[in-house]
Amino acid sequence: MARNVYTQDQLKRYLEHIQFPGDHDSVLRDASNDPLGLLTKLQIHHMSHVPFESLSLHYSRCRLLSLDPEDLFVKIVEKGRGGYCMEVNRFFATVLRTLGYTLISAGGRVRGQAGYNGWDHMVNLVTIGQKRYLVDVGFGSNDPPYPVPLEHDYEFVGVAPFRGRLQYRSLDEHSDPSQRVWVYSGQDDESSPWRDLYAFVELEFLPGDFEVMNLKTMTTPQSFFVQSVMCMCTVLNSEKTRPVGLLILHRDYVKKRMGDKSEIIETLGSEDQRVHALEKYFGIVLAPDERKAIQGLASELRPRAKRDHA
Repeated sequence: MARNVYTQDQLKRYLEHIQFPGDHDSVLRDASNDPLGLLTKLQIHHMSHVPFESLSLHYSRCRLLSLDPEDLFVKIVEKGRGGYCMEVNRFFATVLRTLGYTLISAGGRVRGQAGYNGWDHMVNLVTIGQKRYLVDVGFGSNDPPYPVPLEHDYEFVGVAPFRGRLQYRSLDEHSDPSQRVWVYSGQDDESSPWRDLYAFVELEFLPGDFEVMNLKTMTTPQSFFVQSVMCMCTVLNSEKTRPVGLLILHRDYVKKRMGDKSEIIETLGSEDQRVHALEKYFGIVLAPDERKAIQGLASELRPRAKRDHA
C-alpha cells in the first residue's frame, strides 16, 4: 500500500522551517550517501523547531486533531505549530518517506503511575542497511533526541544528564512471560533509578489504527493533553549540532533546563500572559478566535487561581 509523501517544494519549505544547514540538493545526496547522518541531523533540527504541544485542544473551537499529512503540513510548516506524538511523528514519517527512507510506524503504550496504558503512543522505526532504529520526535522532555538502534540493553545520553535505554523483554503485565516487546526506559541522571517510560512493538500500525488511538487521546477527560496546556522544544548548542537543554511551557510557568540546572524563567498569571509567552518563547501567534476558545475550559488560566508547579 502506497504511503503519503510530500512534494519537493514542500520538502524545501520544511527544511527552511527547521533552519536545516544545507540546501535541498545536498539533503537529497545525503539521503543516499549518509542516511544515518542525515537522519540524525534532521531529528535534531526538527525537535528544536517543531514543538511538542497540546495547544489545539485548548485554543480551538473544534478540538479535533487531524492526522492527514496535508493538514499536518499546514499546521506545522505554514502555521509554525507542532503537536502531540501522533501528529509530529506522522508528519516526520511523511518527510522521511519523501526522502526515500524505509520505515514503519508502530504503536506504543506509555507507562503511567498505575502501570502501562492502552495503545496511546506512536513511534517510527527506520531501517538503514541491516539495522532498525527507533525515531521518536513526540515524547516531550524524555524524548530520545537521536535515532536509537534496536539493540537489547543499548544505553545512550539524551539531553544531558538524562539517559535512555532500550531493552527487549517481557512486561510484568504480560500473562505469557515468553512475550517480548521493546521497553524504553529513562534515568534522570547516572545516580537515579531506571524507570520504564513506554513499550512498543515491531508491528506496523496502519493509519486507521492511529485514528482510533488519536480519538481517545484527544477526547478523553483523563488525557494529559486534554487537561494541560503545554509546549516544549529542545535547545541546541551554539553550533546547532546537538541538544543541550529544554524550553518548557506547562500550565502557568515557563521553565528552561540546561544540563542539570532548571530555572523557572517566567510565571504566568493570566491568559494574556500565557499567550504572550507562546509568542515570545516559541514564536506561536494565536489568532483572536483561538484565544477566545479556551474560555470556560478547566485549562483556562484565571488570574486569581493558584497552582503548584509540576
